Amino acid sequence: MKLRLTTDPPDRKEHECLVLGFFSDERPPRGYCGLVDWRLNGMISREIRQAHIGGEFLEKVAIPKPARMNAQMLILFGCGSLAGLSYDSVYDAAYEMAGAVYALKLSDFSFDLPGEGRTVLTSAGMFEAMVAGFFDFLSGDVARLDAMNICLMTAKERLQEVADGISRFHKNIRHHGAVDFSAMEPHFSQLTGRAL
Repeated sequence: MKLRLTTDPPDRKEHECLVLGFFSDERPPRGYCGLVDWRLNGMISREIRQAHIGGEFLEKVAIPKPARMNAQMLILFGCGSLAGLSYDSVYDAAYEMAGAVYALKLSDFSFDLPGEGRTVLTSAGMFEAMVAGFFDFLSGDVARLDAMNICLMTAKERLQEVADGISRFHKNIRHHGAVDFSAMEPHFSQLTGRAL
């Protein structure tokens, strides 16, 4: 499993699959999902208002080739209540996200840290929980694990917290090198003057 990172907004990059979390108690959607909603001329907000989607925990909505986006597939992923978000629910959501991407026979996806900057959870803890969820799902099959390329989308001001999340992942998860963070290193060496 290879991880990379971008600080560019989701509408400025090309994605095979873009997976964005949204919440049942956040109207209209905020964060990267809010930006994508704006790019889609409010389509996500309209679907929420019409009660077609709601953001309930583990709800999945797949939108192939969304207009005005450089993505082959957009998956909106319900994360439940922002107020009730926990590291355990972030882990569970990530496990299911990896399963949804795999079920679509895709091997490359980009994700955000749902609720980043809008919850009491730290970006470091959320990143660790999400990567652990992805890893636990994918590690059931070595070929599936080796084939997956994943990109974190985050803001520049969160890079130190993401670097801390990588350190926590290395400390707490026995992955024996199966998770490759090397493509992220240039972002952190510029930030801190050191590689991971």
